Amino acid sequence: MRARRGVGVLTALALTVSGCTLVGGDDPPETSGSTSASVSTPRETTVETFDPPREGRDWVVVVEDPADTRDVADALEADGLDLTSINTGIGMVTLRSADDDVAERATGVDGVSAAVTDRSADWTPPDPDVPPAGDLTPATDIPAPPDAPEGGDPFDGWLWGLEEIDAAGAHEVTTGRREVRVGVIDTGVDSSHPDLAPVLDTGLSRSFVADLPEIDGPCEVDSCVDPVGVDDGGHGTHVAGTIAAAANDLGVTGVAPGITLVDLRAGQDSGTFFLGPTVNALTYAADQQLDVANMSYYVDPWLVACPGGAKGDSPEQADFQDVALELMHRAYDLTHEAGVTIVTSAGNEGADVGARGPDETSPNYGDDAHARTVDPQECERMPLDGEHVIGVASIDEGAVRSTFSNWTSDPDDGRIDVAAPGGQEPDGRGGILSALPRDLARTEGSVDDEGRVTESGNQQVVRSCPDGISETDPDPDRRCGLYTWLQGTSMASPHVTGTAALIISAHGERMSPDDVAARLRETAVDQPCPADEGSVTCAGTTQRNGIFGEGVVDAGAAVR
Repeated sequence: MRARRGVGVLTALALTVSGCTLVGGDDPPETSGSTSASVSTPRETTVETFDPPREGRDWVVVVEDPADTRDVADALEADGLDLTSINTGIGMVTLRSADDDVAERATGVDGVSAAVTDRSADWTPPDPDVPPAGDLTPATDIPAPPDAPEGGDPFDGWLWGLEEIDAAGAHEVTTGRREVRVGVIDTGVDSSHPDLAPVLDTGLSRSFVADLPEIDGPCEVDSCVDPVGVDDGGHGTHVAGTIAAAANDLGVTGVAPGITLVDLRAGQDSGTFFLGPTVNALTYAADQQLDVANMSYYVDPWLVACPGGAKGDSPEQADFQDVALELMHRAYDLTHEAGVTIVTSAGNEGADVGARGPDETSPNYGDDAHARTVDPQECERMPLDGEHVIGVASIDEGAVRSTFSNWTSDPDDGRIDVAAPGGQEPDGRGGILSALPRDLARTEGSVDDEGRVTESGNQQVVRSCPDGISETDPDPDRRCGLYTWLQGTSMASPHVTGTAALIISAHGERMSPDDVAARLRETAVDQPCPADEGSVTCAGTTQRNGIFGEGVVDAGAAVR
């Protein structure tokens, strides 16, 4: 999902995310008043990352046999190329170089099958859009939240999504086990947020992203490598809150507040998700044998990638798509074999992903977008079309199809597995309420320097504080949590990810991804086809159709 700039914007309706630049430090922020779930020592990993040079284009090198990856990396480095990562699990080396002959040099190395870049040499990116700070006048007229369910957190009365999936019923069985670990592959998770610090394992968390100043704005740290525990865009923190915000008498409760989150940062500050970081994050999730991974985005810069490219794509663009498909399929296989259940959002174009149609947005980086026609029989949306990947459509309150949610005219194509809350609430502020990083809110003017909600942020942001701090008091120690509403299939996917974590928790032992997916589908609430909506025609039955898949996820039924 691409979240448009502005934390309160509720039309954040594409798969990739865009956000704002934060001012951060080399170390994760301190979590005042909160305790991290754990700081685990990770298993040995097949992914190694390095600080990149400031200038140059990013390249992805494919090693035909992953066993030869280290030798290939040594040869590339000996040739004077600056490596940014080595992935021996998949067979991938990434590098950044300002040279024009990288492809020729890299493919001349024994064992290399391809070397591609997603940026044309003559492409000039637009200036990054960094919003002004806005009005910093503290708000005085702050509406009270609706009554929370008995035993719930203060803002749970706003969580219509949890009600739709019967999270309360599931919590009678389990709120999740700490040993169940969920990777949030996103723009980061704010480790200073008091609703996330208690459930986030900072020791297992990793960042695979280096800032690109031409799209992300100035680097926040000297290395340009975004640190763990910082979320410059807000999207990952929002997703994480829906999955597992702590049940701690503060803010909101997540679907699975008893599990452990792992921050696997693969998204740029701008909200784009490139191939190298995504493959590295998936590989790391497999290495650490995480239970579930949430991917609420598509892999940039191609909304739909086609073998050999689509008509109108250049030979270089076609080569890049071939490499992206090859490496992502290697990653799908690796994670599945390691027992990682992957959940992803279906996308927000309101499009039929099962039919031949236009793609007018690609590439969204590295060159100018051009009109192309894509055929789902040949082309893929990554990761939605990946084997073993659970695709999630979005519903509004009352199990009504979200108009932005993608669907399929072929309900047997496996693209839409289930549906979950991600859309517009008809009453109230709308969308899904979840966690918001304070630094991002300050940058956008929704809170002031002391963490108080401003007049300009009053309709978009709410604050929850522990006893002793009133709604209008300053919060210098960051003890209060901030929350905002967003909508999109990105918000639907974490409802399913949290439910998957509850299923694994209730089962009491490690489950295979296929078993988790089967349980989600079997217990989902059947939804009949809605009336046709112009270009949206529902195909299938009440038990399975192209709008809802096999139904709306039911966490209460899934854990029993």
